[in-house]
Amino acid sequence: MKKLLALAIALLVIGVTVVSVSAQQIGAQQNVRARIKTLGAFGNGLAVSQDNSMDFELIRIGVAGIKVGLADEEATVKVGILHFGEDKYRLKEVVIGNGSVTANVYSNDTQVGSLSLNSYPKGDKEVWAGTLTLNGETYNAYVLQAHRLVKPLEKAEKTFEYCKNNPEKCKAAMKAVGQIVCDPVTDGNCRDRIKNFCEQYPDDNRCKALRFAQCKLNLEDADCRAEIMGVCRNNATDNACERLGEVYNKFVERRPEVLQNVPRWFATVRERLQQQTGELGTGQQGGQ
Repeated sequence: MKKLLALAIALLVIGVTVVSVSAQQIGAQQNVRARIKTLGAFGNGLAVSQDNSMDFELIRIGVAGIKVGLADEEATVKVGILHFGEDKYRLKEVVIGNGSVTANVYSNDTQVGSLSLNSYPKGDKEVWAGTLTLNGETYNAYVLQAHRLVKPLEKAEKTFEYCKNNPEKCKAAMKAVGQIVCDPVTDGNCRDRIKNFCEQYPDDNRCKALRFAQCKLNLEDADCRAEIMGVCRNNATDNACERLGEVYNKFVERRPEVLQNVPRWFATVRERLQQQTGELGTGQQGGQ
């Protein structure tokens, strides 16, 4: 397990955006298999001292749950990397939630700080905001989530997992946009055929529908939130938008000032959520 954790950290250092990594890239002597299972905070930003706003540093963060295999050994581990200026730190004890990330910051084997971030929409982007403590100093941290191109194989594998765990919903999602590829309820080999089909034809409407259905159940994944946000910008009435709105609303409840200039879809969804609960709005809502 320690070897897999070390490999996962190495993969994150060279770039977790890849679907697979060759053994030569990380110096391993055996075949390495790596896939992102859950993407947390991933991007560039600033850390600004809470004591002096002109004391700031460029930061780069990568946090992910990576399914990594070495020979016959396989596990999913949550790892992270923090670049603070020219210095590099590891993030351990990582917890990835629905729009939240917490971790402890380590230099070698010594804990030197902690990180707590929450995400919310800004324009057509997702921004992480929170607190970073490092070497006795406390900073406000802001990270712009980087766009990641999810490759067909990765989408297909997540579709396979969705159909494996939810065969009836899988069938219904396909049927809603066309004929089913095969019946995952009655056909034991159907899930593999769906995986192969969606790897070859990722833009097929049935594969898109399955990917979206899978994402609605996995809002802890930043890739999924980005995909749902793209739909919500054009159709804020989709029920997935309410689920995503609830994720961001948790941050807004603590920091209502961020409601200024929020995207129009989120303002619409938040108003609908408030009507459902009978709450009154707090702060200003924008409409970008």
